[in-house]
Amino acid sequence: MKRKFAVFYILVTSLCLAAFFFVMFYGLGYRVNRSASLPFLIYKTTHINPETDIRCGDCVLVDLSKISNAVIDQGIERGYVNLREPMLKRIGAIPGDTVVLTENLLSVNDEVIEMKIAPHDSNGKELSAWPTPITLQLGEYWLVSDPERGFDSRYFGPVNAIAFTHKAKPIF
Repeated sequence: MKRKFAVFYILVTSLCLAAFFFVMFYGLGYRVNRSASLPFLIYKTTHINPETDIRCGDCVLVDLSKISNAVIDQGIERGYVNLREPMLKRIGAIPGDTVVLTENLLSVNDEVIEMKIAPHDSNGKELSAWPTPITLQLGEYWLVSDPERGFDSRYFGPVNAIAFTHKAKPIF
């Protein structure tokens, strides 16, 4: 009987310690990336001043509830993104940049990045590219992700900086 109690005690203690470290980890601004949008697993987040802190190549957390867009709504409905969880994306273009999409390329100010436009998602549902060319206005940013099938500005267009909650720096 004592042996079963000892195993139970060790299990409960381990779970409590894991929960404590998870809460502490989260409270210090560390986040685990659960999507394939970006390659790193752990990010350290810091609060952001959208007027001065955003540069091309930065990673940001995006509050989807602050984006009013039918394509985002469709992405939520299809399960690409979740309103309860911020979206983690990289800044691909900033205000003043001109973005052009073709079938297999993303061009920012005539600098070409190979980034395909998927005609449909993995379930066969149709996807449409955002109409371009577009020159980003003050406060607008173009979000990109690494995988070919990532749900980003290729499909839902530019995002206003008011939707950015934190900057995220890859740790691991």
